Amino acid sequence: MECISISHKTAKSEDRQKCYISRENAESFLGEIMEIDQVEQSVILSTCNRMEIYVQGEGNRFKELEEAVAKAADSDADWVRGRVRRYQGKKAIRHLFRVVCGMESMVIGEDEILGQTRDAYLFSKERGCTGYELNSIFQAALACAKRVRTETMISKTSVSVATLAASAVFRLPLQEKTVLLIGSSGQMGSIILKNLLSQENIRVIATVRSHNGTYQSNDSGVENVDYQERYRYLEEADAVISATSSPHYTLTAKRVQEAIRTPKERLFLDISMPPDIDADIAGMTQCRLISLDDIHQLAQENNRRKQQALVDAEEILKEDLEKICKVLSFHRFTEAIPGWKERYGQYSAEKLLYLLRDEVDSASFEAVLKVLERN
Repeated sequence: MECISISHKTAKSEDRQKCYISRENAESFLGEIMEIDQVEQSVILSTCNRMEIYVQGEGNRFKELEEAVAKAADSDADWVRGRVRRYQGKKAIRHLFRVVCGMESMVIGEDEILGQTRDAYLFSKERGCTGYELNSIFQAALACAKRVRTETMISKTSVSVATLAASAVFRLPLQEKTVLLIGSSGQMGSIILKNLLSQENIRVIATVRSHNGTYQSNDSGVENVDYQERYRYLEEADAVISATSSPHYTLTAKRVQEAIRTPKERLFLDISMPPDIDADIAGMTQCRLISLDDIHQLAQENNRRKQQALVDAEEILKEDLEKICKVLSFHRFTEAIPGWKERYGQYSAEKLLYLLRDEVDSASFEAVLKVLERN
C-alpha cells in the first residue's frame, strides 16, 4: 500500500483548503485515481485537517498521485511535493492506523476521524474501488481504533475541534451569552450544539436549512431561524460559530459591518474547510476571529495531557499492526504460489526447518521453534 498525506502538520489551512476534495467532487476524483496505471484499489480521505490518498497496486505511484492532487488544487506538482508526506508498505499501514486512532489529529484522541475514515472507506468500497488488501487494512485499522478508545485514556474526557470551539464560547466573560450557530444540522454543528446546550445561561440561535427548504430542530432551548436571515441576528450575538460545508462564505465582512449596530466584543469561530467566515472580519473593531489554525494552539494543552495515553495506544497499535501484516503476507504467499500446500507437503518437517534456518534471521527462526515446541 502507498499513501500521500497533506495535513495540519505539513500545510497551513489555506493550503489544505486548495487540496480539499468536497463530497460533490469525491467520486470523479476517485475515478481519476483509479485510472492511474497499475492502481488497483484506492481510498480518498479528505477532512478539514487532512487530504490523503491510499492506493494498492504494482510499482511506485507517488509522482502520479501528486500530479492528481496538483490538478485538483489548480497548482503544480512541485507545490504539492513541498507539502506532502509519502508512506509505503508497512509504514503506510502504520500511518493509517495512527490517523484512525486519533494519534495524528490536531487534537489528539478526537472522535470525528474514526467516522470520517469509515465513511471514506465505505464510499470507495461501494464503488468497487477496494479489494482484499484495502478491505483488510481499513477494517483492521477501524477495529484497532475501537480498541484504543476502549482500553486507553486517549478519548476519555473527549476533546475535539468541536468541543474546543464550544469551550472558547464558555470562556467569554459574560454571565449570559447568545450564540449564533450557522450549520447546526451538520455533523460538526450538531456536536457543537450539544456542547453549548450542556451549559446554562447560553441562548442558541441556530440557522438550519435543507435542499427542500428550512426545517426545525427538535432540540429544546434552541431558537431556529432561516439561514437567509443570519445577518439579522448578528446584532444579538455575543459569539458566532460557522460549521458548514459551503463552498462560499457564510459571512462576509461588508455585510457583517452593515448588520452590527451596537458596539460590543464579539467572537467569531470558523471551523470549516473551506473557510466559512471572511478573514477581513478579524480587522473589524471589537471583533475577534478564531480559525482552524488558531484552534491548533488551543489543542496543545489537551495533547500534553494525553502523552501517557499515546504510549498505551502505541502498544495496541504495534500489536494490531503486526497481525494485519502477517495476514497480508500470508495472503500474498498463497496467491503467488498456486498449490502451495501440495508443493510444500513434499518436504519433511526436518527439511522445512533446515530451509527456514538458512533463510530467516535468528529471532524469526527462534520464534518458529517456540511455536513448534508449544504445539
